[in-house]
Amino acid sequence: MTVTDSEATSVTRVHCASRPIAFGSTIGLYAEAREGMRPSGLAVLLLNPWGIEEMCTRRFYRILAERLSGIGVASLRFDYSGTVNSLDETACERGLSVWQEQVATAAETLKGLSGARSLVFLGQGIGASLALLLADQAPKPDAVALLAPVLKGRAYLRELSLYSRLIDDGLGIRPELRDNAAGSIAGLRMPRAVADDLRRLDLTQLEIDAKPNVFFADRPGLESDPTLRNQLEASGCRLRAMAFSGYDALVSNPLNQEIPDTVIGELIDWVESLPHYRSERMLPRTRPMPVASVRSRSIRETSVRFGPDARLYGILCEPIETFAGVTAVILTTAYDHAAGWGRSSVELARELAMAGVASLRFDSAGVGDSPPVSGRRKQVLYDEAQVGDVALARDFLDAHGTGGRAILIGRCSGAYVAFRSVLADPRWESCILVNPVAFRWRFRGLPKTLKSYLKNALDPESLRRLWAGDLDLGAVTRNISMRLVDRMAGRLSSVFAPAKPLTQLTRQVHRDFQVLADRQMPLAIVYTEGDEGQEMFRVNFGDAGEKLSAYPNVRLHLFPDADHNLTPLPSRERLIELAKDEALALGASSHKNASHGAEALRQSI
Repeated sequence: MTVTDSEATSVTRVHCASRPIAFGSTIGLYAEAREGMRPSGLAVLLLNPWGIEEMCTRRFYRILAERLSGIGVASLRFDYSGTVNSLDETACERGLSVWQEQVATAAETLKGLSGARSLVFLGQGIGASLALLLADQAPKPDAVALLAPVLKGRAYLRELSLYSRLIDDGLGIRPELRDNAAGSIAGLRMPRAVADDLRRLDLTQLEIDAKPNVFFADRPGLESDPTLRNQLEASGCRLRAMAFSGYDALVSNPLNQEIPDTVIGELIDWVESLPHYRSERMLPRTRPMPVASVRSRSIRETSVRFGPDARLYGILCEPIETFAGVTAVILTTAYDHAAGWGRSSVELARELAMAGVASLRFDSAGVGDSPPVSGRRKQVLYDEAQVGDVALARDFLDAHGTGGRAILIGRCSGAYVAFRSVLADPRWESCILVNPVAFRWRFRGLPKTLKSYLKNALDPESLRRLWAGDLDLGAVTRNISMRLVDRMAGRLSSVFAPAKPLTQLTRQVHRDFQVLADRQMPLAIVYTEGDEGQEMFRVNFGDAGEKLSAYPNVRLHLFPDADHNLTPLPSRERLIELAKDEALALGASSHKNASHGAEALRQSI
């Protein structure tokens, strides 16, 4: 993970998370001009791309909003219907026009909140296409920033299909379990009507009567980008163009993404150069509602900020009618934001709410919409400091009145944080760990299995990265050594000296499990069959998990036909059913204990 100058700059100051607001059935995040800065006469509306590109740009947009705030420019970002955290799933049946209507509503909302008379529409991917499509419609933007815009919808859908196959191949998903619908990728299904509209999209044929200022960052090697750029310039638009350097490193994988500092710097400079930037003519401002909530017939979702300086952002999902007295806290994984891989956390939260279980999904510091914290490691994965963020989430639930009984749910690195959190804080009454790689951390960086290391040793890209100095050879060597020791430790631990630290670590893991057994805290461990996380699990508990028999509070579940991320829908549905069972069982035990206590009190009177 490369930490950029933009992120490093933001770490030196304390940022609160952006302010949640609601308009219509949509929740957005509003970032006002930083305190002490003169508010600018223009504001920026940030428009999302689609799919895994959105997941990878979430943090990029948050950093960009913080940088804009630092020069006195307010901004607003939000999710379209049928995407990310949007609640209204049916509106997008009318296609791309619904997203266009939401952009217009968001623009009016931003003008009201900021008092700015002028707007900039800034979008990436599909978001850039929407910015250009709406350049002639009210409320008209005075400037548009186009980052790698989708110009020809058919070509874009073909590209998505190819990229989706590459991701599924990399995850090892069987062909019959893949989602081959148009526009679908990494467990995310594009609304069908939106995909239909995209097939007809061709911005190279678009004529714009308005002549906005344009910032254009084109994807290197994409032929249609220079074509549109030349058209805009010929039509009289004042254009600043640059190659989108770092595009692939930004959008390929949220785990290894690199924030494009050069693009951010150019964007900030361009905004400051716009005529309306220094305008002092402002509109009357509206006050945001104190609570940002949206609701359907059965659930209510509220965007919240909590923790010191309101620095953590999350979404509270609650049942409108019957509450089972249990709240689940759903942790982020790696740099996937709170919606989860393939919107899995959103699906889980809403299914739990319909069963009467409330939930809080939130971004840890430095992930998604929660800014980083000064003094912490910039690499947030497997960082014990995240345990503090989980404790703040529990504090928030207790203060909010939804604490009651609480269950903690995490996958991969989120599972590690969940396990360390329940050990550190006895307020948690249950826990579900999905594909945990380890229960105590001893690696440098993110380790691979021995099989993966051997495969990558012959991979030309890995060799190129090693030659360029992009791989930490010391960390790789140390992790491979540990994996080899792991293989031998079980049989040779009594005579093989290098295995002693591992056997000591295993004893520590068993002590941790005994702590939870003494508390009688239910612990569910889920592995997808063949997952690499089982390598360390077998070291700790035996090839078949036989050593778990010492802990009656622990249940092991094996999910077939799934990858590490639980991308196929059937595997996500299995996890949802397991989470419902665990949460409702926790609620039932609470009710039973309360009934026994009440009966004992009556008998004593």
